[in-house]
Amino acid sequence: MLLFIFGILLPVINNWGHGGGMAAGILLGYAFGYQERRSVRLWHKWLAGGCVLATLLVLVYAVVTAFLIRLS
Repeated sequence: MLLFIFGILLPVINNWGHGGGMAAGILLGYAFGYQERRSVRLWHKWLAGGCVLATLLVLVYAVVTAFLIRLS
């Protein structure tokens, strides 16, 4: 929901892209046989943590790059 609000407020955000990503995630979850009742393994936690770290690094890079471009 927050991404949709950003899409309305900022014209550079593509709501269709976010919607397509969510739909693809749901379909791939079903295609790969997602089972919520299966226990979470340590590998899953490490993989999730790596994804969170990668996302944060990309966001920091984008903010720093945008800031440096505005200064020049």
